[in-house]
Amino acid sequence: MKIWILLVYLPFTYKSGASKRGFKCSAGISKGICLPDKYSKFELPFIDSLNTIGIEIDIDEVLRINDKDYSITFSTYFNVEWTERRLTVNHDLIHQLGVDNSSAPVNLPMNVEFVKDLWLPNIFIYNLKTFKVIDVLSKMAGLWINTDKQILYSQQTHITFICPMRFDKFPLDTQSCKFQVGSYSYDDSQMVFITKSAQYQKNGRNTIALDYDIEIKPLKPHDMIADYGSLGNFSLAGFEMVLTRYVSTYIITYYLPSGLFVIVSWISFLIPMDVIPGRMALLVTLFLVLVNIFNTVTTNTPKAEGLTAIEA
Repeated sequence: MKIWILLVYLPFTYKSGASKRGFKCSAGISKGICLPDKYSKFELPFIDSLNTIGIEIDIDEVLRINDKDYSITFSTYFNVEWTERRLTVNHDLIHQLGVDNSSAPVNLPMNVEFVKDLWLPNIFIYNLKTFKVIDVLSKMAGLWINTDKQILYSQQTHITFICPMRFDKFPLDTQSCKFQVGSYSYDDSQMVFITKSAQYQKNGRNTIALDYDIEIKPLKPHDMIADYGSLGNFSLAGFEMVLTRYVSTYIITYYLPSGLFVIVSWISFLIPMDVIPGRMALLVTLFLVLVNIFNTVTTNTPKAEGLTAIEA
């Protein structure tokens, strides 16, 4: 009986051991890129020098801008790049690919499961609300490592972040929202973030109808550093999203009707003074219409500290 239990148990222990060292160079499987046996994913790639993290954010679509809870949701390819000097590259594979050592580095697609054994930068997104990776049959993510030991990890995501908006000038307002990415625990003496790409694919023209014109700008120099006092200064990457509201809708919906009703009210001066019921009916009707417009404006206007431009 003990022998049968041992025979059943041995295959599972073999698979478990193989999975633990599946991406190790000592696993005995032919690999172009593998991990040394003493590799630790808990240590920085460069201990005595800076670790440079590149961030690429290619916004495919701005899905929603919510004035009520001050949030912006957009669909993007969130790419993170860094150099992992501890990787072992099989140069025989380079020759098999027909690439000379002096040429540009070659990107090799890797199994995404490789990420579980790699050191990953502890990314922190400021004012983040949700970060959702898109799933189809599996998570929409990819991993590439080139022959210069540079890693690119890409995910297709829907990101929602909080933007502090002010609506004192509504509907003539312009909002400036900063999307900032940095490290949670490493200051700029150990880790530096750079924005390699931050662009809006639609060039400001969104497929989904929104109230705003969208423009992506690089971060200003003072927005690329976060000062946390005794904890140090933290390097930041990202972009600034400038939202300019379309005014034409509000002019046609609110300003123009209100102005026309005020002009119509002047007709009461043409009605003889002794025709009181006619003048009262006209003025009361116009008053009720204006009250209804005001109630609609109050309902649809985002909250502000005082009166907005449309309420005033």
